[in-house]
Amino acid sequence: MYIVVVEDERGALVGETALLEGSLSIGRTAENDLVLNGATISRHHARLTLDGLQAVIADQGSANGVLVDDRPIGGPTAVSESSRIRIGEFRLYLERATGRMRPAQDGLSTAIVNAEQAHGKLVITAGAQAGRELMLFERIVCVGRTDENDITLADTSVSRHHARLKLQDDGSYTLTDLNSSNGTHVGGRRVASMRVQHGTRIHFGNVECLLLDPRGKSKGGPDRRTWVIYGIAVALAAAAGVLASLVIGS
Repeated sequence: MYIVVVEDERGALVGETALLEGSLSIGRTAENDLVLNGATISRHHARLTLDGLQAVIADQGSANGVLVDDRPIGGPTAVSESSRIRIGEFRLYLERATGRMRPAQDGLSTAIVNAEQAHGKLVITAGAQAGRELMLFERIVCVGRTDENDITLADTSVSRHHARLKLQDDGSYTLTDLNSSNGTHVGGRRVASMRVQHGTRIHFGNVECLLLDPRGKSKGGPDRRTWVIYGIAVALAAAAGVLASLVIGS
């Protein structure tokens, strides 16, 4: 069983369709199993067939053809999870449905997670997954929507390969956007590459995360808001002291 993932030219997720068994018709019109609305898509463009565990794609006499790994196909062609399928302005990928479940692997990951071995973590701070903690173990951590990334964010606004965090010798990180469709934002500003540290709030597409150390602390002590509150409190205390002295003196 496969999941057929469809992206546009920018890498944004268009949709996902299950290929359970038999075949999946692909084309521009509504009678197809997978409808692709595009000027370069024929009414009946292609067909994906699953025979056991082997997936095969065939062109249905389309005007613009089907490309697999950047080469036009001349007949039924076997495809796998590593194949790059191009139909008009759309890109298709196969993902094994069982790979998304991964109960044994997830259980193992839970067993080995140790804050002392991690150099940081991303905590999702908003949405349905708020509170989810994603530990950072490798010096270079890739963030994206699919399972081949170190950190997987299952959200349609996140690209397959969205961004990368690289740990620096001073404990900070270089955050690099990987030409994602919806961008990587820090402080409300879309960034291509910048230095960040624990305490930085990062948006990967629409997913808001807080970068923290493994124990949930930010770097550099209290933030600006905390210092402002502290300063106001000190000023009020000083004013109260002066007032009390005047009252006592009178």
